[in-house]
Amino acid sequence: MGIALSKEATERLSALAERMANELPYRLWTHPADYHITLHFLGETPAERVDAIAAAAEAAAAGRAPLALALGEPGTFGPAGAPRVLWCGVREPGAAAGALAALQAALGERLTASAGFVPEARPYRAHITLARKGGPGGGPDAAARAWRSAVRALEPDEAGAFAWTAGSITLFRTHLGRRPSYERLHEFPFHGAGE
Repeated sequence: MGIALSKEATERLSALAERMANELPYRLWTHPADYHITLHFLGETPAERVDAIAAAAEAAAAGRAPLALALGEPGTFGPAGAPRVLWCGVREPGAAAGALAALQAALGERLTASAGFVPEARPYRAHITLARKGGPGGGPDAAARAWRSAVRALEPDEAGAFAWTAGSITLFRTHLGRRPSYERLHEFPFHGAGE
């Protein structure tokens, strides 16, 4: 369950990742069609729970205004010397800062109440996974250098080339061993002016 990127943000991030791949030792780069911001990872889900999950997502989206989002700086998960995951951060420009975390929390509460979902205990960090299976030399400092180099090479304009408006929650299905591996099952549009 997550937020899909706009076509323009996907293209921009793909171009950045392609340049970063030449500088960083990650063995598995995310297919651009799979870029998304995870709100909750549901794991293997029985078919009979999908309706309850859909109802929770629809209720969480109903009172929300579209989210202004932007690509942020990169980061890594795992040991700094050989991280497991390279990711792109997500920023919320403007007055709506914190809206993404509030959406994630509200969705988690609804999924718990209606679908028996148990959310992760770790604090939420909005991100887009760029690559996995890192090695030595792929830590946070190297990632930041590769990002800056890629941004300079693409010469983005200062008027929001990395920004987009998210208008819905997406329910994804994962197909292991396939690229791209995420299938969009349902979209739940934001309908409100915010909570």
